[in-house]
Amino acid sequence: MARSLNKVLLIGNVGKDPEIRYTPAGVPVAQFSLATNETWRDKEGQLQESTEWHTIVAWRNLAELAERHIQRGTRLFVEGRIRSRSYEDSSGTKRYVFEIIADSIILLDGRKEQGTSSPPDTPPESSSSGDDVPF
Repeated sequence: MARSLNKVLLIGNVGKDPEIRYTPAGVPVAQFSLATNETWRDKEGQLQESTEWHTIVAWRNLAELAERHIQRGTRLFVEGRIRSRSYEDSSGTKRYVFEIIADSIILLDGRKEQGTSSPPDTPPESSSSGDDVPF
């Protein structure tokens, strides 16, 4: 039987503060953009740069922690999986959306406060060692 893997690892900077909303059942979900950059030299030796924007979605405790600790400009490590979906816009055009569903997020800004990602409905544990802040 063939196995498959849907795993994404990103390091980048947050483009806008997380937007928090709640499902009808009261489950929090956060969404924000993350920019990753790639640099290279072209044939003439000139430095070139390309920025890729990713939509990050975090659920439950991870969403609440994102709301408290993430803001525009924050440098993050995000581990998750790609989810695609489609919808029809108001003019009838089919649109496609690609999102990263976060399984863990680590702040890379050197803050001392820490927490860890937890299963849903479990409070995060805290620790005071290290510079990165895992959720």
